[in-house]
Parts: sequence; C-alpha cells; structure tokens
Amino acid sequence: MASYNNGVPAFFLVAFLFVVASTPLANGQSLTLRGLTVNGSLCCTPSANCPGQGVSGVPVSLNCTILGVGARVLGTGVTNVNGSFNITVPAITGLILGLPMLPCVVTVQLPLSPVVCPVLNATTGILAATVNSVGTLLTSTLGLVQAATIGAFINVRA
Repeated sequence: MASYNNGVPAFFLVAFLFVVASTPLANGQSLTLRGLTVNGSLCCTPSANCPGQGVSGVPVSLNCTILGVGARVLGTGVTNVNGSFNITVPAITGLILGLPMLPCVVTVQLPLSPVVCPVLNATTGILAATVNSVGTLLTSTLGLVQAATIGAFINVRA
C-alpha cells in the first residue's frame, strides 16, 4: 500500500473530488451562485463585537466592491431583538462570489441612541466588519446562494 507521504493517494483524492464536483456540469446542470446571504451580530460593547447584550433596531448595510464600478451598497437590514441580522442579495455582474473572503463589508453608522446602547452613544464614525464565506451554499428563493458571516467590527472613522 502506498504511503501518504509520497502524494499518490492525495492525487487520487483530488481527482475523485474533481469528478464528484464536476458531475452536475457533465449532466448539463449549472452550479451558478445566484446571490449572497450574510449573517452577523451587533452587541452593546465598546467594540460592538459579541459576546455581550445584543443591540436591536440598528440599521446595517452590506457594501461590496463591484468590478468596473466600485463600492456600492447592495443591501440593508436591521438587527433583531438579539442583535442579529441577515442580509440576502442577488448576484450582480461584477460581484465575484465563491471566494473565502468576499470584497464586501458590513457597516453601521455611529453613534447609536443612548436608549439602544449607551456604550456606543459617545462614539462617532462607522463600524465596519469584513464578510467571510462560511464555505456553504444555501438554497433560497434566489436559488443557490453563498453563505457568509462577518469578522470583527472596527471603527473606521473616529
């Protein structure tokens, strides 16, 4: 039996995965991504990152860089009672999907209301978090969409 150190079994594993992944294409089916869904949370902490008490009712925006166009707001959402949000947008020409790190950020305008989050009331600027693929595809009303989550928020304009 061949050793795993000589690379032969790895080659066969890669070849097998290629065949399995390309089978729908060989049968005339397409695996085109039809959109992007981004999940995240906003908490009432000095950095706005969780864990902590979720902040509800806060508008969030999904901003992406489109090839040949530049940065655009593709979608918006509002945090729920737990501080979580979900933004789903259709694929558009120039938005490259399928990458581990997408050319997008989620933003929140500061300051927040003192009633909603006193900690983030005295802070000005814009909170921004990168959008990262979680490596799964979801079926939605749009078809197959890439699932993503956010990284840590940072204040990009203090």
